Amino acid sequence: MKCTMCGTTAGCSGCPIASDFYLPETLAALDVGARATVRRLASSSGDLRRLLALGVLPGVELEVERRWPAVVVRMGYATVALDAALAEGVVVSRGV
Repeated sequence: MKCTMCGTTAGCSGCPIASDFYLPETLAALDVGARATVRRLASSSGDLRRLLALGVLPGVELEVERRWPAVVVRMGYATVALDAALAEGVVVSRGV
């Protein structure tokens, strides 16, 4: 199978371009069980401080455990709950 980004025959797993390419979506849009990597934080300064204090940083890998009443994510050995507004400000890419 050829890579859709660069055309290599190794597929996207061997592509030098596809490893850095991601389609941005918010943490709030992920389904339960989905794994993703935090790419950036698009929040106000107050929300940004909360996210940083919880350990939600760019590059962190996480998995969604629950979506209601709050978005609950597992990051390594830590589990944190984020309200909808905080989860909406976290831009992620699927597939860790």
